[in-house]
Amino acid sequence: MQIDGLPVTDATKPITLKITNSDVRLSHKKQPGACAAAKCCMRQMGVKAARVHVGRSYLQIGNKWMRYLTSPQLRQEIIAFDRGGTFEPGEYRLTPLQPSHKATGKRYGGEAATPSRKPKKRRSYHIVRAIRSRGTVGAKYDARV
Repeated sequence: MQIDGLPVTDATKPITLKITNSDVRLSHKKQPGACAAAKCCMRQMGVKAARVHVGRSYLQIGNKWMRYLTSPQLRQEIIAFDRGGTFEPGEYRLTPLQPSHKATGKRYGGEAATPSRKPKKRRSYHIVRAIRSRGTVGAKYDARV
């Protein structure tokens, strides 16, 4: 696979993006190269270009593009923003693709899990803000309407 004549390789390490209010202000809706996450990548990591899509994210590092998996939290913010809502600043992750999702042509890939691996440190949860409240506590619901 190539983008703009440059090869695309799969990332090996995750990235934590700290999207700020200025990234959101400078962003444009429905433009993967000009969204808040792409602006943050260019500011924070100093990459030449970034394209953040709903499923995958691509960062131009040197003379190649690195492919990442867009996290579900970032995906939700992108969808809300593109539909006319707000993009909530915060910390979001771009992670490497799982071996079975890589573009190798194989259905499954990678190595078997070994019991000698150290447990991974849990990262903090992302709280989605500025959305509707959960449930219908105290509200009357009429199914006939």
